[in-house]
Amino acid sequence: MMKIFKLHTNQSGIALIVVLWVLVLLMALATEFAFSMKGEVNTTRNFKEDIQTYHLAKAGIHLAMAEILSPSSFHALHRDFGLILGAPIKGSEGEPTDSDKTAYRSPTRQEIQFGPGVITYSLEDENSKIPINKTTRNILVKVLTTAGIESKEKKDIIADSILDWIDPDKTHRLNGAENDFYQSLIPPYFAKNAPIESLDELSKVRGIDEKILYGTNQRKGLINFFTTYNVKSVNPNTASSEILSVIFSESQAKMIMKEREKKGFYDKTTSDYFRIRSTGKVRGSPTNHTISTVVQKISEKEGPVILTHYWNDNSFKNLQDRELTSN
Repeated sequence: MMKIFKLHTNQSGIALIVVLWVLVLLMALATEFAFSMKGEVNTTRNFKEDIQTYHLAKAGIHLAMAEILSPSSFHALHRDFGLILGAPIKGSEGEPTDSDKTAYRSPTRQEIQFGPGVITYSLEDENSKIPINKTTRNILVKVLTTAGIESKEKKDIIADSILDWIDPDKTHRLNGAENDFYQSLIPPYFAKNAPIESLDELSKVRGIDEKILYGTNQRKGLINFFTTYNVKSVNPNTASSEILSVIFSESQAKMIMKEREKKGFYDKTTSDYFRIRSTGKVRGSPTNHTISTVVQKISEKEGPVILTHYWNDNSFKNLQDRELTSN
């Protein structure tokens, strides 16, 4: 009887241990399943929010396009409102009154409530810069001087080399560079001999380094002065004071800036190329999506239309969108 009692005690202890191990295993499986489901839920939610933020950002692009397509008597850069659109309201007799001539619109572009989230977009005028593919040597030298380059020899080399990079022939200017120069470098490459499609290309042009191209804390770089788009003209209402001093005399540039400070714009110049950056956010979530695009407003008989030259679905707010344009 003693042996039988002892045997039953050992069996009960083993059974208890087995049950405990089974419970531990089940708890581990349940915990793993819970974590797995939590991950699936988070992945699904993130995917859903990413789709929502993308379409919110896209909606912001369309809001900006609608703004561009609306009738405007001028485009100007306001120190408080950013890009403004002239919209004179006609008087009772159908003609603009004196007060109407300075009227403009500054639509809300920040934190626009829409569906499950908010939209923020910005409009930048590409006509505020100088079209590099149509520029002249004189303008290039003035830009380089304004950018802080003092050496006449260096300015001559850079100006001639930029023009050689753009023109279709293989004959270099007095201070320029063509294939013979670039083929002597390590690694060697060829001059483009075609219009510049991205301002980043200038880093390959003789005499230009990163400081000259992108600027420093003390001075602006070439990307702050030029655009690769074939804008119809530089808009004096939106151009920086530095660019105005390049394309106008010093006294005229000061007069333009004074008029802009006084009434918000200088004249009735309109622009045709615009850079749009739109960000969509879902309320209560860190998820956001930014889209950047460059569009052109073209006048047609049936009315103005939008032509998209550049589109980036995953844009970041950096110094300048690195893009390959189609002008």
